[in-house]
Amino acid sequence: MKASCDTSTRVVGLAVLAGFWAVACSPASNNQPSAGGASATGGAKTGGNTSSGGNTSSGGNTSSGGNTSSGGNTNSGGSGSGGDTSSGGSSSGGNIGSGGDTSNGGSSSGGSNSGGSSSGGSSSGGSSAGGSSSGGSSAGGSSAGGSSAGGSSAGGSSAGGSGAGGTTSTGACPVVWDWEGTTADSWTADTDVTLAVSTAQKVTGTQSLKATIPALTSKAADDAGGTATTTVRGISVSPSATSNLWPGATVTVNVLIPTGTVGLWIHVYMQSNNWVNWTDTTGGTITPGTWSALTFTVPAATVIFPGGINAFGIQLGVSGGGTFAGGDVYVDSITVCGGAQACSGTGTGTFDFETAGSKDGWDFKGATTVTDTVVTQSTDQHYGSSGSGSLKVALTAIPAAPAPPATGWTSRQVELANPKAYCGQTITFHVKADNVTGLNVQPYAMANGWGWFAGPGVTLTDTTSWTEIKYTLPATINYQGLQAFGLQLSNTVSTGTYTGNVYIDGISW
Repeated sequence: MKASCDTSTRVVGLAVLAGFWAVACSPASNNQPSAGGASATGGAKTGGNTSSGGNTSSGGNTSSGGNTSSGGNTNSGGSGSGGDTSSGGSSSGGNIGSGGDTSNGGSSSGGSNSGGSSSGGSSSGGSSAGGSSSGGSSAGGSSAGGSSAGGSSAGGSSAGGSGAGGTTSTGACPVVWDWEGTTADSWTADTDVTLAVSTAQKVTGTQSLKATIPALTSKAADDAGGTATTTVRGISVSPSATSNLWPGATVTVNVLIPTGTVGLWIHVYMQSNNWVNWTDTTGGTITPGTWSALTFTVPAATVIFPGGINAFGIQLGVSGGGTFAGGDVYVDSITVCGGAQACSGTGTGTFDFETAGSKDGWDFKGATTVTDTVVTQSTDQHYGSSGSGSLKVALTAIPAAPAPPATGWTSRQVELANPKAYCGQTITFHVKADNVTGLNVQPYAMANGWGWFAGPGVTLTDTTSWTEIKYTLPATINYQGLQAFGLQLSNTVSTGTYTGNVYIDGISW
């Protein structure tokens, strides 16, 4: 089915909304509300998402013309469904109302994450190897390209594995979000939902988060063939490194809805693995006018990794003819307890760039306004005894390192978004350049919510041979996951520009 463009049920999202809907009229959704007469049970899950990240290089490296090594690059996710959705079996959260049956069928599919990046409003970059997930299961997927044949790979592929190992935290359940300050603690909401801290209600401390929700309406199925609809609003957060949302952890959310509310349902949900997987609560009891506790279990490592947790939040909605008059909903004292601290797993990938014209998901990570770096598949050079292709990075007049007192080099980055690799795995690259003067090659990863993790830089010494570069993904990758990895190419000279072709081939892990 197609989502409605009814502005009364629209959901509008921005990149900062950490996982809610990307456009006012979004593509078809697999998440359909329960059709149980005029009851208020049911609800819908939306797969739409956006991912944000401050892709910033370390070591003082700077770039001109919007290059990614100076930070600010944002990874954009796919759009999901907002507004109305048709009837079908979606799981229900804390349902309020009488009559009807609660449907536990159906599942939500997340939009796949785009590997492209944007800087200054212009998008660019590689494509994601994501894939969509059904029923909350992780799709390992494969990067664009073919499979290895006859000793030479026809394109590149990467396969996801399962997380394993780790330890379990113990002790009392700490409060992770309590809203005792002056801000909403990085939580965001749909454009017609207002968030503010409030002293009107509380579970602990003196304040809670108040979400002012507009009036919501939905339609019931009718004899003329009309389908039931669902209207949803939500609030969410991109979890930080202190949220402790490890696989298997129990999250308790305290919610208070207005007295007399009938027909409003509430889901606690999570989007993970670079926006591929959706998980939410399947039940709960909400008593209007008093605090109610909803519990949520963080999915297993096989669902979360390698991409990590992208958004955690709460959806409120009405379905199948239910209505909500609008009002203030309070959230307070969200606790997180337990969980297995693990990010390891088994993922594989090989990239030999043998498919003509295909970059197999690898690309320049920077603004489209930067024209001094062009990435293509090429047969000019190749690594190994078989095959003929490689990834060619043509660099033209890359500026010299900034003059003192500025520090760092002028850099350009080539990376793969959404790699199916895990913490502790070693990535092998082979690099060759036709001009090595002043050229430094540094492997890096973007992880833990687009944090920068760089390996040692390598200075190429000759133009006749391939240099092998190995990089081990950090063991400190947490539940925020791995977003990308690649190579940073830097001009290290203090005077003069760099022009040359850099070839990358034989990538594997």
